[in-house]
Amino acid sequence: MIKRRGWLAACLLLLGVFVWIAPCAAYASLDKGTIQQLIDEAKPGDTVTIAPGEYRGAITIDKSVTLVGEPGTVIVNDAAQPAVTITADGVSVSGITVEQRSMEESTAIELVASNTMLSNLDIHTHAFGIRLRKSNRNEIADNSIQWLGEMSGQEVKMSAKRNGIDLYDSHDNVISGNRISSMNDGIYQESSHRNQVIGNRIDHSRYGIHCMYTEGTIVRGNAGNYNVTGAMVMGVTDAIVEDNSFTKQSENVNSQGLLLFDVHTSTIANNRVEGNRIGFYVEQSSKNDIRNNSIERNFVGIQFLESEGNELQANDFIANVINAEATDSPDNRLTANFWDNFSGIDADGNGRSDISYAINPFFQQLTHQTPAFQLFFQSPGMQFLETMMQSDRSSWTVDIEPLMMPAGQQAMAGKHNSYTFWVSLCLLLISTIIIYNTGVKRT
Repeated sequence: MIKRRGWLAACLLLLGVFVWIAPCAAYASLDKGTIQQLIDEAKPGDTVTIAPGEYRGAITIDKSVTLVGEPGTVIVNDAAQPAVTITADGVSVSGITVEQRSMEESTAIELVASNTMLSNLDIHTHAFGIRLRKSNRNEIADNSIQWLGEMSGQEVKMSAKRNGIDLYDSHDNVISGNRISSMNDGIYQESSHRNQVIGNRIDHSRYGIHCMYTEGTIVRGNAGNYNVTGAMVMGVTDAIVEDNSFTKQSENVNSQGLLLFDVHTSTIANNRVEGNRIGFYVEQSSKNDIRNNSIERNFVGIQFLESEGNELQANDFIANVINAEATDSPDNRLTANFWDNFSGIDADGNGRSDISYAINPFFQQLTHQTPAFQLFFQSPGMQFLETMMQSDRSSWTVDIEPLMMPAGQQAMAGKHNSYTFWVSLCLLLISTIIIYNTGVKRT
């Protein structure tokens, strides 16, 4: 009787182990057809969970389902078509690694729908990463996108690569918290309006963020380094570019931290551009508000070309080789910026110089006509010639009342002075009370 019970227990144990193992083995062996079948059989609103494993081929999501990959879920696609195509509104995809191995004109994820959520995806691609076409109100958050060849050490020209996230005629999307490396453009927007690009990190690409013919775009809190240009903003109106950090764009002769070309009525504020060939490059742009930016350790801090009617205020120009250059750029209003190569006079103690700071265009004009003269930059002879050039000063760009100390330090000094005032006032009141009480007791 005891032996029979022991045999029965062993059988039940083996059966339990088989039941526990069998589903995992079944999921791990799922092929492309089975994944597509799961999607096809799901009802709108269902959640489809994909077990760990490598799945080959392309899938299409044509209904509003949630597709969730468990850790270790990988979709590998060798065909010249998207690995994942989304055509239905209201889809959510997360937790999947996608490898798009074809170098044809394709993409890892093709989105032609709206109100979609793409999050926590790990994309390695020989083509585009995520491509949006006529897709609105989507959220693309916390994904990693990298050129596939970088993983194997394969050398590919920048022109042969594609963009990490590419939008065309797609509006009101939020692109946030993504990490993009070694692509052509990190995030590219064309004819796409009111998109928000927030908190992304982009490196070793051509343009970290590239805006073309957009309106109402918000570029906030992003970080770009070791790109050709941190952000290229072109043909844009009513943009907000603020709280970004663009550093170490200097390895290419055309490198800039932030490039504004044909940009109008936009706000460029609280950005940090450091260690670039040119910090800000502004061409054919007008009526922009450029304020509270930190422009440090660039070869050229800011360069204007054929730009007018812009307002620059409370920007700090520190440790740049050349703080500013301006050519054919009249009527820009510069006021209360800090220039570390300028010694002002502050007779009334308001923190602003009583004498103005003028940007001498001599060196820029000379090297534009004869680039080889750049070899004589900051040579004694070149500096002497620059001081001799005083003609047509009325056309020079001038800061009418530059700051005596950096704007950031002035803000801190103001807070410190306010704090000191209130502390002193409190001490005075306490002292008065003590003296009064002591006097009362004596009488």
